[in-house]
Amino acid sequence: MKKQIGNLISLALLALVCASVINAGPDCENLKGTGNTFAIGPATFQGTARMGIGGRPADAAVTTNLLGPPTASEDGTLHAATSHAFVFDDGSTFTTIDRAVLSPTDIPGIYRLNTIAAISAGSGDYAAACGQLSIHGTINLITGEVIWRFTGRVCQCG
Repeated sequence: MKKQIGNLISLALLALVCASVINAGPDCENLKGTGNTFAIGPATFQGTARMGIGGRPADAAVTTNLLGPPTASEDGTLHAATSHAFVFDDGSTFTTIDRAVLSPTDIPGIYRLNTIAAISAGSGDYAAACGQLSIHGTINLITGEVIWRFTGRVCQCG
């Protein structure tokens, strides 16, 4: 009887270990890259991004949309909600919802850009995408050019 209970407990523990390995978390890949976008309207920027995803090179067309008017702090810092859509050469996409902070510099119209971008949706290879990007760069509010670099993780979470 003790041997049967011991076997039953062992079997239950094995099942728990297997379940925890299966549910250990999403399949994620690191990504790192650079981007360059230009204002094409009062709330839309378009351009390109070049990156490595899991060590593989990838290029994407990028559209950034302002999701409402930015709010300004007393020191001139702008806080904005934005969204990025990355469209890859094979047609796969992922989209982000972002919190952006634009800090003024000593040069009029030039701001430091710091954004946390949560990957919220995707299609194709990124159909069940989630993850997060950290975006840093500069934005010229006079010319509309944004130069940025980013790091993060894209995961399959579906």
